[in-house]
Amino acid sequence: MTANPQSWSAYIPFAIFAAVMLWRFRTMDKARPLRLPLLWLMPLIVTAAICLALYAMPPSGLGWLAVAGGIVIGGAIGSQRARLMRLHVEGEGDDARVMVRQSPLALLLVLGVFAARRLLLPQMTAGNVHPGANALLVTDGMLGLVLGMIVSMRMVLWMRARTMAANHVIDA
Repeated sequence: MTANPQSWSAYIPFAIFAAVMLWRFRTMDKARPLRLPLLWLMPLIVTAAICLALYAMPPSGLGWLAVAGGIVIGGAIGSQRARLMRLHVEGEGDDARVMVRQSPLALLLVLGVFAARRLLLPQMTAGNVHPGANALLVTDGMLGLVLGMIVSMRMVLWMRARTMAANHVIDA
């Protein structure tokens, strides 16, 4: 009895996500330097990629609403995730640098978003409507969600770290 190759391919994203989350939980206690001058780089790359995707396949009116809704929801999730991260300053004077550690709650928030997406996606494509019609709206919403999460998380981290460094706060 041979296994259906399509059945295995459905589990590949889950396996990759599980491996990444296990690796992140393993390295959660290690503080790493938060390089403030480079915090703008990821939002720039993500914004460019999403703009290219939206330019290549422009959404309809409802699609733009889904993008805007995704940005708002992603912004709320990203700012909350940034508030859950642990920041502290190591060193004194010119040698001081802001360090960041992942919070278990921040990673559980990412797991929750992934689980909610997986639970809601089949319901979004159910009903009498062709699955492709709602799939484009869900894709547009997810693009906005990613953009909102990345940009707001980096902005909140930058504001927190800048305040800590300017006021020489040791832990926040």
